[in-house]
Amino acid sequence: MTAPIRLSGVTYAYGKGELARPVLRDVDLAVGPGEVVLLTGPSGSGKTTLLTLIGALRAMQAGDALVLGQQMAGASEAQRVALRRRIGFIFQQHNLLGFLTARQNVAMALELHPGLSERDRLTRAGEMLAAVGLADKTESRPDQLSGGQRQRVAVARALAGRPGLILADEPTAALDRQSGGDVVRLLRELARRQGVPILMVTHDPRILDIADRIVAMEDGRILPANEAKSVSAA
Repeated sequence: MTAPIRLSGVTYAYGKGELARPVLRDVDLAVGPGEVVLLTGPSGSGKTTLLTLIGALRAMQAGDALVLGQQMAGASEAQRVALRRRIGFIFQQHNLLGFLTARQNVAMALELHPGLSERDRLTRAGEMLAAVGLADKTESRPDQLSGGQRQRVAVARALAGRPGLILADEPTAALDRQSGGDVVRLLRELARRQGVPILMVTHDPRILDIADRIVAMEDGRILPANEAKSVSAA
């Protein structure tokens, strides 16, 4: 089976010419089906830039990247938009719309899926909220939910479209220890149930135990496995 993520020699810089600042340097990375991989390392090491390239939020500059079967090198904007629809994104800030209910926020993720009526979208949104333990909060607005509950809504939204890949950027940074642990374990359980791989950027040492593998970055490069273990244990 083809790996959902396979990168080879990925290089990226901000700026051009003499002002170019390399952020990624010859990055090789593969993530297998159903695998949970944590991406760690100091701020500025290139983790979030790598995540945005994999998520088709930026155009490739150099190297080879295959994501869910789509070749990213030379991909058009239309191809990247189509790929983004197949990926579930979870960020540090939940990015929920305050004037919508939890159910409506989740249903919004399904609006670009053809063939689903509004009733279908709301039904599936309710099912996903029940799956994350919020069956009694479907009609609550974000300001009526705790931080952990809001992030659970974000998890439900990311999984509602049945994505082929989950990308998460510091999803526990704004949560306390209990809420953060609950959210990532729930995410892992739901994603594995659906066979969806997870690539998660984190500085949070409290959640390292959820990973199948920890990948450490430094200065735009991926460290060898033995160095990655020492970084994650620090």
